[in-house]
Amino acid sequence: MGNLQTETKKAIKSDKYQTRVLIGTALIILGVIFMIIALNQPKVSNDGVDSSVNSSVSDNAAGSSDKTTVTESNSTTDKTAVSVSFPINLNSCTAEDLMAIDNVGETRANAIIAYREYLGGYTSVEQLKNISGIGDSVYALIEPYVTV
Repeated sequence: MGNLQTETKKAIKSDKYQTRVLIGTALIILGVIFMIIALNQPKVSNDGVDSSVNSSVSDNAAGSSDKTTVTESNSTTDKTAVSVSFPINLNSCTAEDLMAIDNVGETRANAIIAYREYLGGYTSVEQLKNISGIGDSVYALIEPYVTV
C-alpha cells in the first residue's frame, strides 16, 4: 500500500510539472505573438517638431480669383520649406503640394496622384470623388484648393 501512495505522489508531481511546463510554454508563445503584433504597428512619434504655417493672400491681376500661398517650415531642421500656391493643379502637383491642404495627408495625396496616373490626367475636379476615402464631405473641404 505504501508503494502505491508513493507512485501516486510521483504521478501527481509529474502532472504538476507538466502543467507548469505547458503554462510556461503558452505564456512564451503569447509573448512572442504580442511582440510581433507590436512591431508590425505603424510608427507614431511626436518629436516635439513645431511647424509654423504662414498664409498670405494676393489678388490675381484680373481680380477674378484669390490665390493663397502657404509656406511651411520645420523650425528644428529648417531644411524643408514647401511653398504652395492655391489652387493646386491636380495634373501637375506633387504629393507634398497636396499635403499642404487641410484633410490631405500622405496616404490621400498618394491616392490622388495614383488615380491621376491611372486616368492619364484629370478632366474634372469632381473625379476626386471616385477615390476611395474621398466622399462628398472631404471633397467639399478639398475642392476650393484644387483645379484642373
